[in-house]
Amino acid sequence: MRRKAGAGRPPPEIGRLTAAKAVRASIAQAAQDVAALVAVAGTVEEQRTTLDPYTAGVPDPALLALIEGPAGRYGLVVLDPQVVAALIEIQTTGRVVPHPAETRAPTRTDAIMCADFIDRMLEIVEERVAEAELDIAPALAGFRYALALAEPRAIAMTLEDTPYRLFGCEVDLGRGAKSGRMQVLLPFDPPGQGRRAKVDLGEFNDAIRAQVFEVEARLTATLLRRTMALSEVMALDIGALIPVPHAALSQVAVEALDGTVVARGRLGQVQGNRAVRLTDDAGRGEGGPALSELAGATLARPAAPRPAPALPAAGRRMPAPAAIGGLGDLGDLGVPGEIGAAAPGEIDGLPDLADLASLGTTID
Repeated sequence: MRRKAGAGRPPPEIGRLTAAKAVRASIAQAAQDVAALVAVAGTVEEQRTTLDPYTAGVPDPALLALIEGPAGRYGLVVLDPQVVAALIEIQTTGRVVPHPAETRAPTRTDAIMCADFIDRMLEIVEERVAEAELDIAPALAGFRYALALAEPRAIAMTLEDTPYRLFGCEVDLGRGAKSGRMQVLLPFDPPGQGRRAKVDLGEFNDAIRAQVFEVEARLTATLLRRTMALSEVMALDIGALIPVPHAALSQVAVEALDGTVVARGRLGQVQGNRAVRLTDDAGRGEGGPALSELAGATLARPAAPRPAPALPAAGRRMPAPAAIGGLGDLGDLGVPGEIGAAAPGEIDGLPDLADLASLGTTID
């Protein structure tokens, strides 16, 4: 009769294991295994969440235990001060003091003394869901205690902004001596099944190139650098001439902001304006692209620069232009500091760079 009365009814679901039930059972067993503590967890609430709403509701103070899993994934176990106090008291005095503990920020020592309980709880959860062959098992496997976070603000800086699975429950500790709350936060998706978008390297490189090529690059063309004694500098006067070797005209240094020479060039003129034609890439590294490959310039190895003539002794007048051998007539250079300001046809003594392509950009 009993068999006939039960015919057609679905089988009872009391024995069906869920992730929430596995977490509830693991709390009791881990407390017993690690510290001989009687801990009874209430109903475990399971929900899907993200970092912003979760971080806003994290209790403070609380022990924020960062847990690390496979494939560089992280989660969090949160123990409120009452749970931490019960674990500390049972391990130090052998009993749980039957009144609420003082609310205080957990210390590094507190975290170390709670680490074994956290690891054992996560281990039991992993074992139970694996034995039950639950689909959620890969998402809960392999997590262990890593370190304690100093404050709730560190959660957003440590964990990825992805969906998470949150388990939370109230816990009775030491047969009613204390009562607290704990939470377990784990990545919602198993390893390798996140929703992170794949990066198209081609599109990424194009985007970087578009941004970098629009960045302003300031270069300085330096004709000659000469070291002079202070007495020689003090002897300079309006109209004094500083000897410049003729070879310097073909060895103009193109320098970056930090003074690094990135190219060499030849000084000349285009349409009455002073110009520099690039002739050599001084900053090319082994295997790197030549400057001609980047700018389309034709490179020609310049001749070695001639040694500069010695300066006159301090206190003497600079020699007249005719006395500087091999320099040639410099023409009217204009007022110092106004290079490039001369009108077309007013620059003498510089070779014509008529075959130079349009400059397009003025180099200061």
